[in-house]
Amino acid sequence: MKTNDILSALRAKMTRHGVDALIIPSGDPHQSEYTAAHWQARHWLTGFKGSAGTAVVTHRAANLWTDFRYWIQAEAQMDGFLLFKQGDDGVPDYDEWLAGHLDGGACIALDGRMVSAAQTKKLRKVFKDYDIHLDTTIDLISDLWTDRPPMPATKAFVLSESFAGQTRREKLDAIRRQMEKKGADAHLMSALDDIAWTFNLRGADVHTNPVNLAFALIEPDKTRLFINPAKLDANVTELLEGDGIGLLPYEDVDNALSQLSDGTKLLIQPEAVSDHLHRAANPGCKLIEGQNPATGLKCIKNPVETCHIKETAVKDGRAVVRFLHWLATTEEQVTEISAAAKILAFRQAESDFIDPSFDSIMAFGDHSAMCHYAATEDTDVPLTRDAMFLNDSGGNYLTGTTDITRTLHLGTPTDREIRDYTLVLRGHIAVATSKFPVGTRGYQVDTLARQYLWQQGMDFGHGTGHGVGFFLCVHEGPARISPHPVDQVLKPGMLLTNEPGLYREGEYGIRLENMVMVAEDETTVFGKFLRFENITLCHFERNLIDKTLLTDTEIRWLDNYHRTVYDALAPGLPENIQSWLADKTKGL
Repeated sequence: MKTNDILSALRAKMTRHGVDALIIPSGDPHQSEYTAAHWQARHWLTGFKGSAGTAVVTHRAANLWTDFRYWIQAEAQMDGFLLFKQGDDGVPDYDEWLAGHLDGGACIALDGRMVSAAQTKKLRKVFKDYDIHLDTTIDLISDLWTDRPPMPATKAFVLSESFAGQTRREKLDAIRRQMEKKGADAHLMSALDDIAWTFNLRGADVHTNPVNLAFALIEPDKTRLFINPAKLDANVTELLEGDGIGLLPYEDVDNALSQLSDGTKLLIQPEAVSDHLHRAANPGCKLIEGQNPATGLKCIKNPVETCHIKETAVKDGRAVVRFLHWLATTEEQVTEISAAAKILAFRQAESDFIDPSFDSIMAFGDHSAMCHYAATEDTDVPLTRDAMFLNDSGGNYLTGTTDITRTLHLGTPTDREIRDYTLVLRGHIAVATSKFPVGTRGYQVDTLARQYLWQQGMDFGHGTGHGVGFFLCVHEGPARISPHPVDQVLKPGMLLTNEPGLYREGEYGIRLENMVMVAEDETTVFGKFLRFENITLCHFERNLIDKTLLTDTEIRWLDNYHRTVYDALAPGLPENIQSWLADKTKGL
């Protein structure tokens, strides 16, 4: 069906159900950032493929809200929808727009499985003031989506303790200690990466995210994992049951929640649990709202994970340097898509590589101005020597997850391109060299990345950094470096990215990304201080750096970093690439 036909059929259903507006979020029953195709209803309806966005359909309008990262992409991909640039000056959020365009007594439908309990509560509060009813029990999409992909059922596999650093029993014990501190008798887990970490399980149910569709219910004396039994072979089943974990079908979680005893103190994270599951719990339970214990535990990498992460940085750095050398020396015609295939091949040659950690962003020329551009056969262009090329990629290895962005120019960059690159690099260095007291939040660090751009009246519309999982999701909470005032302190062992950027629509974009780990620095009479330890190993582009814009301290940092890159990577590279890298990393 074409979009107009779908919208006509959808509006007819809305009329039959007495619905005045329908909200279609980007979520799934686990409130994941990246979702399996089975739940990508917003993409199916609008044509927009980005990971973030909310569609709204009324009887007269079809609108889409998405943030800065996807404005250009959404406009190019949407069919029959009007774009609202979320976060732009004067642009209302979708709830405000609905409140201003619906009459009192109107009904809004929203599938409660696809939205968190926290978001539903927020929406109800907004709409209540306008006498608008929000119904989260109606699914208007499923029977119209005739070619809907099935639910994924890839095989789950065990991540060895030699990589994970802790056993399932140890992790469950740590979660139960957190539950006890909160006074909880039971804890519902629905976040897929939390479950993967807790049970030392990995899978491939979500594209480039090594997770399995599952729920978990943890109590002081038992643990239940709700998962499709077809995903578990006999060995995995034996190991889980040997650790006292009860295995039940995925769909049984609703019933298990409804059967909890009256008075049970159930710990949930409202942002991570769907409205549907929130309502499924026995009304006699007392809900305790708070962060999932696993979320806070898994973001602090243990010593075994940390050791593997540093080893992985060398492997991944070699792969990226091989790719950049190939790009600089090949006589083949390279396109965005063939570049993505090539960097994947270099990663596949490294030990313990499993899969990309996300679809590579290979963006040439004006495509690089789109933060999350994804090349297709229709948009794929050749790389030439007359424009900027942004490449953002990463890998999932048994030994860790990587995320790196480099921007280069294969020819002669303009003075403005050099200046812009250098300003972004200065922001990157400012974060990399920062020192901050215990208790600092990411939003306090974020300004360091922007200061030199701000001085020139420029900025970028995304966060400076996000958490990174261990052979898990490339975007991991709870900490991030962002203007948003997230109340999460930075702690030693957290793995984050440092990725300031600058984007000139229709011209080019620049982003420079390394992974960094929070580490202890020193204790003075003023308290304990932390710093970032750089993890990623790959050179920056000398032909895009204006040395006159850098301070002596910045030059020293860059020269030291480049020596570290060469010393770590050269022993594993062929002689011709060693020589090339030596030139790329020589002192300024």
